[in-house]
Amino acid sequence: MLLLAVALSKKFDPDVCTNGQMDWNPIGSAGAFSAFCGILAGFVFSGVVMVIGQQNSAGGDGHASRGLRLLMPSFFGLAVASYLYSVVTGELVCRRALVEQLFVGGILAANAVVVIAALSWLFLAYGRNSDGEVRFLRGLVLVSAIFAMFMLATSSVSFHNALTDRNAAWWAFRMVWGSFAVLLFATVFLWRKPVPPVRAANIAGWPYDILNKRVNFSAWLNLLTSTGLAGFSGFFVGTSYNRVNYPRWEIYTMSEAALIVPALTIMSVLWAIPRE
Repeated sequence: MLLLAVALSKKFDPDVCTNGQMDWNPIGSAGAFSAFCGILAGFVFSGVVMVIGQQNSAGGDGHASRGLRLLMPSFFGLAVASYLYSVVTGELVCRRALVEQLFVGGILAANAVVVIAALSWLFLAYGRNSDGEVRFLRGLVLVSAIFAMFMLATSSVSFHNALTDRNAAWWAFRMVWGSFAVLLFATVFLWRKPVPPVRAANIAGWPYDILNKRVNFSAWLNLLTSTGLAGFSGFFVGTSYNRVNYPRWEIYTMSEAALIVPALTIMSVLWAIPRE
């Protein structure tokens, strides 16, 4: 009888975030997020196919190549995010779902900005800059970057609030919002900073020789960021249901990392957009 009582006491009790202890339901929202990421990934794939099949205007091949290099990692990131959000819909452990969705949200936020930044290169590729369209897109990229980082910050605060039962340390809030302020300043600085001048011998390729290297860096960083965040999310999917009482230091570290890591990708793509 004693062994039976012990076995019954260890029986798994599902928690799908509907018991009133959490003020956010990551499982309930994951299906909509999965569909949203899937739709975005579909648009990106369609854009890649269209760019490959269309003839660029004179001198536009390099610009189209830069746009494609930004779009292709975004397609991968958004497709993976859609899959991982669909995984969350099957979760039966609320605290584990919160961690999974925290990292997947970073993939979505970063790639949404990268897709808009890629459009600015495609406008140049097809000669659609006669009335300052690229200048407008530069402003749109900045606004979307600020919004994405703000949503990442609020997600981080909400995350450590939920996992500490609304009893997070006072410095954790200041850490997140302080990081957001620093990242915001750096983002605006990179957006405004002009491309450095080059020697007269290289003037024919300026500023695209410099921006080309920046696009490469941003594309690879985006791919690595999406892969890393997806890996962390997938790792927590496989953790045991009875190991979700994470220590405070781990909660605060995950909260901060989920803000800073995708924000670095966002900053890199603002560094790599055209300066027309």
